[in-house]
Amino acid sequence: MSIIRYTDEEFLHRKNLGKRIIELRHCHGLTQEELADRIKIASRSLSEIENGKCSPNAIIIYRIARALDITLLEFYDFQEATVK
Repeated sequence: MSIIRYTDEEFLHRKNLGKRIIELRHCHGLTQEELADRIKIASRSLSEIENGKCSPNAIIIYRIARALDITLLEFYDFQEATVK
């Protein structure tokens, strides 16, 4: 159980961020297991991040960008769906 209460907008951001990671991973031809190995986390943890079940911390985001050889600006270059 999380002690953080997320707003609808924050929950949607978490889902969008997960979709972005999947998109980038696929563009680089990596499986979840391969990316998880590169960023030194369990593939189950990466799965939970990609499915929006948990939020990656700043270090994990940094590791993903490094593993994919992209900048943090490129990592965050995506359109977010909006809360209605």
